[in-house]
Amino acid sequence: MSISVRARFDVRDGRQDEFEEVALALRDQAAEEPGTHVYRWFSAGAGSYLVLEEYADGAAALAHNARGADLLARMGRCAEMVHAELYGPIGPELAEWVESHPQAVTFAEFPGHGTGG
Repeated sequence: MSISVRARFDVRDGRQDEFEEVALALRDQAAEEPGTHVYRWFSAGAGSYLVLEEYADGAAALAHNARGADLLARMGRCAEMVHAELYGPIGPELAEWVESHPQAVTFAEFPGHGTGG
């Protein structure tokens, strides 16, 4: 069962060009990852961005984060992740990530399929 992620970012003043460069690099990287099904960026303008991600499973999501660690760190310097939602059976490793990010929340499939926060 796949895992979906929806995360929203607000770009820090003067960092929009750098943010977009990093977002596109992450998108290009994700296109080559076998466990990444969807990785799409959207903009509401004025420095507000949203990414939709879908992974085959928790291992694929963690592999994406590990592979893109340098880019994700750079993104964190350009923008604040203001909200994230994870859908599906996230497993203990992603649950640990959620616990360390208070702006993140999990949703288990309803009714009663899989587990997640």
